[in-house]
Amino acid sequence: MALETRSPTREDSSPVMDRCPFLKPAMADWLWPVEGFCRARLDGRLMVPPVPHYLHLCTTTEHHLCEVFRARSRPADKAVA
Repeated sequence: MALETRSPTREDSSPVMDRCPFLKPAMADWLWPVEGFCRARLDGRLMVPPVPHYLHLCTTTEHHLCEVFRARSRPADKAVA
Protein backbone atom coordinates (compact mmCIF):
# COMPACT_ATOMS: atom_id res chain seq x y z
CA MET A 1 0.00 0.00 0.00
CA ALA A 2 1.58 3.29 -1.12
CA LEU A 3 1.46 6.31 1.12
CA GLU A 4 -0.19 9.36 -0.33
CA THR A 5 1.98 12.48 -0.23
CA ARG A 6 0.58 15.96 -0.35
CA SER A 7 2.40 19.17 -1.02
CA PRO A 8 2.11 21.89 1.61
CA THR A 9 -0.51 24.52 1.00
CA ARG A 10 -1.11 28.06 2.09
CA GLU A 11 -4.19 29.12 4.01
CA ASP A 12 -5.93 30.11 0.76
CA SER A 13 -5.35 26.50 -0.39
CA SER A 14 -3.04 27.43 -3.28
CA PRO A 15 0.06 25.20 -3.47
CA VAL A 16 3.28 26.53 -1.97
CA MET A 17 6.14 26.54 -4.46
CA ASP A 18 9.33 25.14 -2.97
CA ARG A 19 11.58 27.09 -5.36
CA CYS A 20 11.39 30.16 -7.55
CA PRO A 21 9.44 29.60 -10.79
CA PHE A 22 11.89 31.92 -12.60
CA LEU A 23 14.88 29.68 -11.75
CA LYS A 24 15.66 27.57 -14.81
CA PRO A 25 18.03 24.59 -14.79
CA ALA A 26 21.36 24.80 -16.61
CA MET A 27 24.03 22.19 -17.22
CA ALA A 28 27.07 24.47 -17.41
CA ASP A 29 30.15 23.60 -15.34
CA TRP A 30 30.99 27.27 -14.82
CA LEU A 31 27.75 27.79 -12.88
CA TRP A 32 28.64 25.39 -10.06
CA PRO A 33 27.44 25.40 -7.26
CA VAL A 34 24.49 27.33 -8.70
CA GLU A 35 22.45 24.88 -10.77
CA GLY A 36 20.55 27.34 -12.89
CA PHE A 37 19.90 30.88 -14.01
CA CYS A 38 17.20 33.43 -13.25
CA ARG A 39 14.65 34.55 -15.86
CA ALA A 40 12.93 37.13 -13.62
CA ARG A 41 14.76 40.25 -14.83
CA LEU A 42 12.35 42.80 -16.25
CA ASP A 43 14.66 43.57 -19.18
CA GLY A 44 14.52 39.90 -20.27
CA ARG A 45 18.23 39.27 -19.70
CA LEU A 46 19.48 36.21 -17.85
CA MET A 47 21.00 36.50 -14.39
CA VAL A 48 23.10 33.99 -12.49
CA PRO A 49 22.20 34.51 -8.84
CA PRO A 50 25.00 34.81 -6.27
CA VAL A 51 25.57 31.57 -4.34
CA PRO A 52 24.08 32.80 -1.01
CA HIS A 53 21.03 34.17 -2.85
CA TYR A 54 20.63 30.86 -4.69
CA LEU A 55 20.97 28.76 -1.52
CA HIS A 56 18.77 30.87 0.75
CA LEU A 57 16.14 32.29 -1.62
CA CYS A 58 15.94 30.74 -5.09
CA THR A 59 15.68 27.13 -3.97
CA THR A 60 13.49 27.68 -0.91
CA THR A 61 9.94 28.71 -0.11
CA GLU A 62 11.42 32.11 0.78
CA HIS A 63 11.95 32.98 -2.91
CA HIS A 64 9.10 35.49 -2.66
CA LEU A 65 11.47 37.71 -0.62
CA CYS A 66 13.76 38.21 -3.63
CA GLU A 67 13.43 41.74 -4.97
CA VAL A 68 13.77 40.59 -8.59
CA PHE A 69 10.98 38.03 -8.04
CA ARG A 70 8.78 40.67 -6.37
CA ALA A 71 9.33 43.14 -9.21
CA ARG A 72 8.37 40.54 -11.80
CA SER A 73 5.43 39.16 -9.84
CA ARG A 74 3.90 42.58 -9.11
CA PRO A 75 0.59 43.27 -10.89
CA ALA A 76 0.93 45.46 -13.95
CA ASP A 77 1.09 48.83 -12.23
CA LYS A 78 2.28 50.49 -15.42
CA ALA A 79 -0.77 49.36 -17.41
CA VAL A 80 -3.01 51.51 -15.21
CA ALA A 81 -1.12 54.73 -15.99
